[in-house]
Amino acid sequence: MSDYERYGDYDNIDDEPPRPRNPVLIALRIITSLIIFSFIGVLAFRLITFNTYPESVKKLYFNDSLASYYDATDGEIGAKTQNLRAPYDDPDLGRFFCEYLVIIEDIDQLQITVRYNVSTVARAISDTGLDLDENDPGAFSFRFVDNYGRVYSNVETAVFDSRAMYRYLRLVCDGVDFSPERGENPEWIRLEVFVGADMSGDPYAMVPVYENNDVYSAFSDYNLSGKEHP
Repeated sequence: MSDYERYGDYDNIDDEPPRPRNPVLIALRIITSLIIFSFIGVLAFRLITFNTYPESVKKLYFNDSLASYYDATDGEIGAKTQNLRAPYDDPDLGRFFCEYLVIIEDIDQLQITVRYNVSTVARAISDTGLDLDENDPGAFSFRFVDNYGRVYSNVETAVFDSRAMYRYLRLVCDGVDFSPERGENPEWIRLEVFVGADMSGDPYAMVPVYENNDVYSAFSDYNLSGKEHP
């Protein structure tokens, strides 16, 4: 037998039988995969809910004064809006966020939507000791104050809605003086937030919601959708 034939015999050696897979490693891989996918799912859910608002608080609310003005002008209410540069009370805590500002100068009306997390209610309970319900629209009170110290406390919570861990309120305030013909034109307006119904002390949080000054005064027309009417 030639040496080449002997070498060829090694090619005919049967493969080793497959080793059994370690069930512990399999379980660890499954658990790790579930944890990763769960984390991604929770993160995606939080991002989606954080960046979207219920339709109920995104649209204009027609109280009696705005409904009457709408009828008188055939819908030409002259509404304006503004992109808020800092729509939160604190860049780290981020307890209260404001969006969807609309002002109707001819009837001195301001509308805006406020969003907060249920954890904000828990934090307010811890900070103040008050008994608050996260699903109660009266857990917080609101007023507007401008740079001249004019205070507007007649703020109506027109709509209250919830989605997952967030709570949303559409606030409406009449009598806000925007016209220099009737006084000083506000350079800024802020929203002041109070815990509970008592607004006699210092505000719990403040959010700038309107600017009209040399630094920032960008406004755009607010075009009503087909669903926005009395």
